[in-house]
Amino acid sequence: MGKVPATAVVILAVTLSVCQGARLPPPTTTTPMPLPTLLPSRPTTVTAAEEPPSLAPPVCPDSTSTTSPLARLRVAMRNSSFTQMNAFFDAFLVFFSDEHLSEEPSAEERRLEYISGWEGAGTAAVLADGGAAIWVPSGDVTRAIATLTCAWQVFDADDPNQQPIAEWIAERLNRRGRVGGDARLTSYTDWQTLSTSLQQLGLQMMHVPTLLDQLWTEEPDPSRRRPDFSKIVANLHHGEYTGMSWRDKVSAVREDLHAMGADAMVVTALDEVAWLLNIRGRDLPYAPLLKAFVVVSAREVRVYAPPGKLSMPVREALAVYNCYTNNCTRVNDYTNIYADLRRATESKILIPASGTFQRGASAAIAQSVPQNKRLFLLSPIIYLKAQKNEAEANGMRKAHLRDAVAMCTLLNYLEKQNKATMSEISVALTVDMTRETQAGYVGAAMKTRVAFGPSGSDPDYRATPHSNRRVFTNSTLIIRSGGQYDEGTTVVTRTVHYGVPTKEVRRGYTIVLRAVAALATLQAPSSLPAAHADPVARTPLWAAKQDYVHPTGHGVGAALNRREDPVVIDYRQDVNLHTFREGYYVTSEPAWYEPKFGVRLGNVLEVISKSSMYIGFREATLIPFEPKLIERNMLTDYEIHWLNAYNDRIRKIVGPELKDQGLTDVYMWMMNKTNRIEPLATAKKQTSSSATNNRALELSCAMVGLLLYLYQRSGLLAM
Repeated sequence: MGKVPATAVVILAVTLSVCQGARLPPPTTTTPMPLPTLLPSRPTTVTAAEEPPSLAPPVCPDSTSTTSPLARLRVAMRNSSFTQMNAFFDAFLVFFSDEHLSEEPSAEERRLEYISGWEGAGTAAVLADGGAAIWVPSGDVTRAIATLTCAWQVFDADDPNQQPIAEWIAERLNRRGRVGGDARLTSYTDWQTLSTSLQQLGLQMMHVPTLLDQLWTEEPDPSRRRPDFSKIVANLHHGEYTGMSWRDKVSAVREDLHAMGADAMVVTALDEVAWLLNIRGRDLPYAPLLKAFVVVSAREVRVYAPPGKLSMPVREALAVYNCYTNNCTRVNDYTNIYADLRRATESKILIPASGTFQRGASAAIAQSVPQNKRLFLLSPIIYLKAQKNEAEANGMRKAHLRDAVAMCTLLNYLEKQNKATMSEISVALTVDMTRETQAGYVGAAMKTRVAFGPSGSDPDYRATPHSNRRVFTNSTLIIRSGGQYDEGTTVVTRTVHYGVPTKEVRRGYTIVLRAVAALATLQAPSSLPAAHADPVARTPLWAAKQDYVHPTGHGVGAALNRREDPVVIDYRQDVNLHTFREGYYVTSEPAWYEPKFGVRLGNVLEVISKSSMYIGFREATLIPFEPKLIERNMLTDYEIHWLNAYNDRIRKIVGPELKDQGLTDVYMWMMNKTNRIEPLATAKKQTSSSATNNRALELSCAMVGLLLYLYQRSGLLAM
């Protein structure tokens, strides 16, 4: 045998170097630094030295005050200048809403807040001789107890085991006396239920429409005095985003009324008034609506609005001047609606019944219509308004694009902020200010809610100065918000984490994301009731033995209310079984709640037609999810394909808008949050291929080593 050529030696040397690098050292593990603990939900209180127990029970200052709104109400109940009648009242009911039963009444309509200090929904009962109680939704009980003074007793209105209003009053009045209340501010059903219950207990309920308003107007304390009504006039909604003239809409309503056996209807819900007349106002805090009533009959359209609230363009568009046909509108004073209904000549007048979110007409409206003319049915406008035409859908898409830019800007900014300066309230203020930078922004679509850590375990949490938490890097931060734009309405929920999330947090987030994907990818028969789609979204959570108390979703208006009928996605519904229709916009908002943290994600979905018999969904919300909270191994290939397609749409639709607005850093943030995830099958295939290549390399190296050994033994290679 001859000597090994020099070139062979070089090849062997190179091969050896490759083989030595073929085996990588095992990854090193590091112990994470301990993270700061959460702040307590309430400030720590330093208690003084214990004093000997008092012999007398503590006196509640608010219950003995003679100048508080509560004390003044008690005096007014026995004062004929306030009651406007010879009858005095032993108890008085204070309701939450306005004359249109709006979900979020404006500041000058919050009579319950004026009397009690409670800003949320509820019903209060005040006794003339002392004693006051309030009934609030179950999710607000804890906050109400913390907010109200010792003069108030708080009840859970949703708990059938707690004492109802009528029994509480009767027990303290010895089953005799008069109970006053404003029938304009509660639904006909609720008024009748209360009135019947009180009557069975020997009490008489009476409508007193002026007492509270007069009391509030004459409030001596300037800080508590009733705010002025909005003087902002209503304007025409953009014709580009209405799709139908108001005359076409009135014609559609008249056709439906005829089919329902009605000669006329009273339009009381403010979003229905705005949709019908193609106008928008600024009379509510979270919706661009005008306070007005409308009566539609076969012969005429009558609008009841406060003086000076209809701009000249609106009056001209509605053909107010020289109105003598059924294709124009007659404008009347807002307060004349009740007297005009009493004199109505139509034989059957539709009075809107309560739906899932809208509460229908007030008791005062219903009582103004002669009893033999009343026809209680759901308003036909509910269905016409919910099904957006192409112009309205284009407006919604444009609004969601603006909102995506605002939210991406916000999330990018918060991620870079010094967390020591952030709190739940400061983040909420930043959310609202960021949206204001977008063209066409009108206002918030809801009160922005931000919850950090344990606060996120409460589905109804609202940060207050007393409960406000600082934001750290050791838990989740939930941001729920929405925007009103000239073109449409948005609602979105995102959960983020500014530290190293635990496996438990990633698991919860990923399961909620799977629930979002399940509903977004649903293809179902068009006959499927919306309520019956709920289990599709909840299945990933149920598999983990988790659930949430709130509905998964509801309808969304087009530059109207953020919550609208007729659909609600909630398996517990046994009454509202309305189906999805093409053109509906609905929310999808599953959640995961733990004692130490919460996860909630929410998108708006557009209902689209898959075929003549099937419907599906397309995301209107285009805002990235948080990649570091996603446990990829928990996602199926189908879910990964959905997420990649969703991220791809964000890049293609939102990306150019971010560039056009010069938000380069936000664009880069968005691109990083929307990186493609490889499906598991592909990843496994690549892993298998990589393992095969490594094994082949290891075998080659072994052969080289054997050759070197043989060469050495034969003396052909000098080492």
